[in-house]
Amino acid sequence: MTVAADATNRPAYQRSTVIRRTPPHHGLLAVAVLAAALALLGAMLAPPSHATTGGTSPGLRLGSLQLTPCEQPPSGWCGTAALPLDRRAPDSPTIDIGFEWVPATGRPQGTAVVVDGGPGWATRHSRSAYLEMLGPLRDSRNLLLFDLRGTGRSQALTCPDLEHYADQPSGPDFARTVGACGDLLDHTWKRPDGSWIHASELFGSADSAQDLADVLARLGVSGVDLYGDSYGSWFAQVFAARHPSLLRSLTLDATYEVLGLDPWYTSGVTSARDAFAAVCRRSPQCAAHTSTDAWTLVSALAARLRTAPLTGTTTGLDGEPTAVTVTVTSLVDLVNDAGSDPGIYRSLQAAAHALLTGGDSAPLLRLAEQTTAHDGTNAPPPDFSSALYFAVACTDYPQLFTMTSPSTERARQLRSRIAAQPAGAFAPFTAAEWTTVNAYTNAYDGCLNWPAPQRTHTPITTHPPLVPPTLPALVLGGDLDSLTPTAGGRRVAAQLGRSARFVTVPNVTHITAMPERTRPGPEACGQSLYRQFLRNPAALKHLDVSCTRHTPAIPTLADYPTRLADTTPATPAPGNQARSDALRAASVGASAVGDAIVRSGYLTHDRDTGLRGGTLTVTGAPQAHLTLTDIRWVTDATVNGTATWDRANGTVTAHLRITPDSDSDTDTAATTGSDSGSDSGSDSGSGSGVTIDVTWNTLTPRTPASVTGTAGDTPLRGTLPTP
Repeated sequence: MTVAADATNRPAYQRSTVIRRTPPHHGLLAVAVLAAALALLGAMLAPPSHATTGGTSPGLRLGSLQLTPCEQPPSGWCGTAALPLDRRAPDSPTIDIGFEWVPATGRPQGTAVVVDGGPGWATRHSRSAYLEMLGPLRDSRNLLLFDLRGTGRSQALTCPDLEHYADQPSGPDFARTVGACGDLLDHTWKRPDGSWIHASELFGSADSAQDLADVLARLGVSGVDLYGDSYGSWFAQVFAARHPSLLRSLTLDATYEVLGLDPWYTSGVTSARDAFAAVCRRSPQCAAHTSTDAWTLVSALAARLRTAPLTGTTTGLDGEPTAVTVTVTSLVDLVNDAGSDPGIYRSLQAAAHALLTGGDSAPLLRLAEQTTAHDGTNAPPPDFSSALYFAVACTDYPQLFTMTSPSTERARQLRSRIAAQPAGAFAPFTAAEWTTVNAYTNAYDGCLNWPAPQRTHTPITTHPPLVPPTLPALVLGGDLDSLTPTAGGRRVAAQLGRSARFVTVPNVTHITAMPERTRPGPEACGQSLYRQFLRNPAALKHLDVSCTRHTPAIPTLADYPTRLADTTPATPAPGNQARSDALRAASVGASAVGDAIVRSGYLTHDRDTGLRGGTLTVTGAPQAHLTLTDIRWVTDATVNGTATWDRANGTVTAHLRITPDSDSDTDTAATTGSDSGSDSGSDSGSGSGVTIDVTWNTLTPRTPASVTGTAGDTPLRGTLPTP
């Protein structure tokens, strides 16, 4: 265990450092209340005092805390507050609780506080995303980025064996590794008498909530607008229930229940089933060309992998070849991870169809590796603390066993409960299969060996309504989020009380208001709702939610063709004289670019290999420049050319040359003999290739892509569903 040292009670350990995710009262106000409000307003608007520390470094004094410049632009001020590790012990050592204060660029009208999720993510890790989310309100809002105890600047907890665990993060061996981490926590801090502090239960949400309350008091700040996403929203519920007087408003994004949380998380599988059906139904390409229900394909794939796991080689996100084995547990992770990863929704149905109907393993192997590398790999401390994840989960979350029991008894209880589950509870998976999911998604067995608590921990001690009717609360949820489904968000809004409102944002996965690197753009609606709410929390009931009717759908794939002849051709447009093979080639070229755009959001380097060969390079931001060299979307044709993608406005333009192999059974140079017809029959012979310009917009996927070009000397005009 590596944490920051306290001043007196234990040896010095290496400190982790950051490397880089109320309506107005109605009626007459009492004079005392009005005076207090005016005093608070004066405190918020008064400029902070600037000073120098040590005679050389500039500093900022806020309340009783001295802040120093942070290392990242735009300039913010970093600070810590030494707070008790164990508030029930008068002789407790302290823990440094860290934060960053980013002042409003104009005259401040209040302070927004943001808390990241996990649990375990440092809020500082998502700094740029929170600044973007605040957007134009940065002019009038201070921003407080608060790191919960145990991560980021708040003495990030480190358990090397847990962080470097290389196998599937579930099962008995992993649970023992987690338990050893908890034991390290219990042997990190000492009391003055030399006895160890049972710290494995001192990093729960209630302790962190009191930390935030104490920091706000020391900063002299109150009436804040609190935003939390994912676990950050769970924490925010706890804070709001315990300290409602410190809040002006509350925003919960991708939330789930503190009260009545289901330890089975059964809504996850039902939400996933509905979401996979929805993404296909909303995508013109998938809806028009898919005859098999997505969940039927997932079920068939589970049956196949249960008896015959898939093994092969694909290209990793670093551009290097990597061996992959896809098991039924891998599929459980894919289905769960889809709730936060739109790339899985886009590809899994088509990848399953390719394997099951044609034996084509390339799409599924690549998707499984992409998901493991992107969704199943955590950042190291201080950006993410695996130790804190389990310190919270094993303290606050309900378990399928009794935490006060010995580990062997916990394991027996878990086995018994799994065996007693109805056969179809997690269909198409068994309960035993479903509970092998990555423990960082749902820790079904992750806490089996965690140290038994010595106290009772109840994050929220009150009954609904959890907040007073004077505290407006906006609850946001994406309708494709199967990790924290909208059903749970609705229940949370009801538990908060009549001052809360739940808003569903369609076509969005986990977290609505923060940008998603793999799919930029859909966050605009959640950000708009958040900013409206901050400007006037009292108008929550009249919030303009019209943006929810226009969030772009995921362009879900219908299939992965293996050959040019298997490809659905572009629809001929007026002026077209090219035949079906040329229109198929145009479709292949556009699909190769669409695939490259999606992959670019996941890559850790600027190079990649095409699905079936060739090389992709990606440079530039926010406008991405893509170069395709001999890319093979199908086995018998290459795609060469360049494309640009403006991540901000969604515009895609590409200039491409698609060349069939010499042994391809297509003839791209033949003509239709008419302006707009398409010959659906097979063309024999090999043509010289197709040159096209194709354009579309990733933010308006229901608008078809436009294709113009030539097949030899023959004009080609067509449209395609957004790739």
